[in-house]
Amino acid sequence: MRLSSNTLLLFTRILAVAVLLEVALFRIFARGGVYFIREETPWVLRASYTSFVFLGNVMFNFAALVVLLALALVVIRLWRSPERSMSKALVVPVSLMILFGGVMIAGTNNSGLSQLYFATSFLVLIGITALVWRTNLSLSLKAFASLTAVSYALVYVFKESAGLAGNGVTSGSNLISLFGSSEWLAVLAFLALIPALRRVIDRRAVIVATVAAVLALGMVAGRADSVPLIATWAFGLSLNLPYATYVIALWIVVAFAVGAYRRGELLPAVGVLLVFLGHRTLPLTYFNDLAILGLLLVLLSAWPVPDAWLTVNRPWRRSASAGAEIAS
Repeated sequence: MRLSSNTLLLFTRILAVAVLLEVALFRIFARGGVYFIREETPWVLRASYTSFVFLGNVMFNFAALVVLLALALVVIRLWRSPERSMSKALVVPVSLMILFGGVMIAGTNNSGLSQLYFATSFLVLIGITALVWRTNLSLSLKAFASLTAVSYALVYVFKESAGLAGNGVTSGSNLISLFGSSEWLAVLAFLALIPALRRVIDRRAVIVATVAAVLALGMVAGRADSVPLIATWAFGLSLNLPYATYVIALWIVVAFAVGAYRRGELLPAVGVLLVFLGHRTLPLTYFNDLAILGLLLVLLSAWPVPDAWLTVNRPWRRSASAGAEIAS
């Protein structure tokens, strides 16, 4: 198991870096460029902008491949997990989700295949929700995983109902309310992490989270008209809650991710981060894969496994069992 476990750790780290780069350069910077790139802009700046956007696009496509490989490694881990009686039940739907998603990425895409993909994703969410409450994870992480699962289940219903709305089966106002409810639950899931901060937060986590929050507030102060556009393009957010709520959620996620990572708890740190960096409208299977993988990483963090792959190697620190830390 050590080989696949170490590989999962490696792919998790690589994916986290790739997603952060594609979010910053492709989803945010590229869209924000419409506000400062003009015909009269010096060619050096325009060339730099194009180069950064290209890098972001490369990272976007790279991450879409890595997330599938990471999901495949998670399947192996689920098959060999200590909770085999239930975790094995997730192996089939996750495997089918990878298969259907891979076929769609390869270019074979139709409504029937898309429905199969989201149907298997829905089964995975049910399995995660059922399993997470059987673990020794903190109540905060259990609430986060459950609320996130329900939130994405509503998004699946929203996407399926959108086609019915075109045929007059359901109304557009009902769809807006449904999507709005999914976004509220998503924000509530991040707020549910507040109790978990007490165990992982440190001064560096506070500093990094505060810088991220200040930057988010600075966007409103500098170019308020750009915020809805970037929020929709980059994250699929409708911003139907007060903007301060989203900034607070950002602060919580960054503080938790940085704090948990510094404590050696890589899986929950990256898991929560991947869920946060997804896209609520799921225009591509890649965004759904990110959310599902994030929840699966949080789930896997509850099961004791060799420290060599579950924790971050820090030779200057005494290594501790990540599974035991999560339970504390």
